Amino acid sequence: MTEEHLTDADIIAMNVMWNRLISVCEEQANALLRVAFGAIVREAGDLSAGIFDARGRMMAQAVTGTPGHVNTMAKSVNAMLEHVPAETLEEGDVLVTNDPWLGAGHVFDFVLVTPVFRKGTIVAYIASTCHVVDIGGLGWSAEARSVFEEGVVIPVTRLRRKGVVNEELLALIAVNSRVPREARGDVISLMSCNDEGLRRLLALMDEYDASSLEPLAAFIFARSAEATRVAIEKVPEGVYHAEIELDGYDAPIRLKAEMTVRDGEISVDLKGSSPAVAKGINCPLNYSQAYASFGIKVAIAPEVPNNHASLAPIRIDAPPGLIVSAERPWPVTARHVVGQALPDLMLGCLAEAKRGEILAESAGALWVLAITAEGEGGFASLNVALGGMGARPASDGLSTTAFPSGVGTVPVEVAETVAPLIYEKKEFAPDSGGAGEYRGGLGQEIRIRSARGQSLTLSAAAFERLKKGADGREGGKAGAPGHAEITDGTVITSKGLYTIPPGEALILRTPGGGGFGPPERRDPGKLAIDLERGLVSSVSADRDYGYNENGHNGRMQPADRGE
Repeated sequence: MTEEHLTDADIIAMNVMWNRLISVCEEQANALLRVAFGAIVREAGDLSAGIFDARGRMMAQAVTGTPGHVNTMAKSVNAMLEHVPAETLEEGDVLVTNDPWLGAGHVFDFVLVTPVFRKGTIVAYIASTCHVVDIGGLGWSAEARSVFEEGVVIPVTRLRRKGVVNEELLALIAVNSRVPREARGDVISLMSCNDEGLRRLLALMDEYDASSLEPLAAFIFARSAEATRVAIEKVPEGVYHAEIELDGYDAPIRLKAEMTVRDGEISVDLKGSSPAVAKGINCPLNYSQAYASFGIKVAIAPEVPNNHASLAPIRIDAPPGLIVSAERPWPVTARHVVGQALPDLMLGCLAEAKRGEILAESAGALWVLAITAEGEGGFASLNVALGGMGARPASDGLSTTAFPSGVGTVPVEVAETVAPLIYEKKEFAPDSGGAGEYRGGLGQEIRIRSARGQSLTLSAAAFERLKKGADGREGGKAGAPGHAEITDGTVITSKGLYTIPPGEALILRTPGGGGFGPPERRDPGKLAIDLERGLVSSVSADRDYGYNENGHNGRMQPADRGE
């Protein structure tokens, strides 16, 4: 039945099924959260789950997840089917890969695809991805000179064939990992979560006596495409530019974008960005496309569900060989350092088009705390430290958030249980958010040491914005840059490997988000609350806001502006 022939009752039924489909994805993701072995998946939600139609087009996704997982997975299904054609698949098969250029951008993310058969015919695909703590090589480090040193790459392979698990492949993954139990367990967990999605999807189709998902897919795609078109038409047509400088590794790197808005589509060219570097902070283009398209969509069409049709009018391109379009075999372990900055690059372009409507730059700080110890009692711990989100046009930025990623952090209680570490401190970092009418989100202060007095190795591959903080918007000030040091006096200034000697501690202060609007316009009541809670110091209040115990020190009060 075509869109124009749908009755009101048909439309209601289709919307109900659409919501039910999304709930199936949520149950699929929750199954993974419940059974995952790695704390970074189980506690921080570093995963994604989705349902695809018989042609490999993403119909729905779970809310849990990250743009770098979901939006790369939107292309992964068809990319994997190019290696193992659909006509060769049988009921009970499961495909797997961790190829960065087919999956989610680095070797630590495994993507699993399960075909859904109904009466002998493939009616859909269930896909999921998550981060495996260790897959061999140099481990979580940007020190590799090529992807060959970063870990074992699994080509598109059947993890399960007609219901029989490929134990030899699982053994290969486990034997190459420093945490074999977790590595094997997380891959099996992905397979289990796909099976849960498959069962629930078939139950949904049985309930509605649906022999195919194509009518529902057509409805979802038509509605999403129209809603996205309407959203894009609200952006003035034109060509817009933005540029961001990051610390990089041995030298700063630049990300440049030229965005063209025309005829209901948005195309972005990243050709002005820095070339790829001989360290693992490069981005495969699929990962750059995932985060850049998220940055556009979150600003102009946040309420339109993420699927094949809502992403189709947004095109991201770059010539090969750049840090945003690295080709095999460039190293890519810490690709999210660049990926996390791309949404802000897109927002910078949109800020030219929609003055006063776009939030300030965020810290983009997803500092991966990869801490290991070798020898007897050795371990590998993975957690994240988060920075501040940029202030929004009508509210303060969120503090200690992974935005634009969707992950959380592993709670201290869990992190200390799964590894012999002591978190001596974890709290908001005062004055880290940029001053403005709306304050940037705060970063956090963290202090960690060994619980056994061991020597620890830290990979600072993702410690970004140590030199320059996130820019403010519309007169707001920049957020504070981050800082990292060891109590023996070592200051961490670049993304290398660092030794934390026995008895010493790691001290972190993550960067904050930029402020929005002139600081003198901040509501004195809000600033007084910030002071009371210790989020802003009296020195900063006086310096940045002209505020003292008596108020705004002679600057305009809200009432004076007629507000």
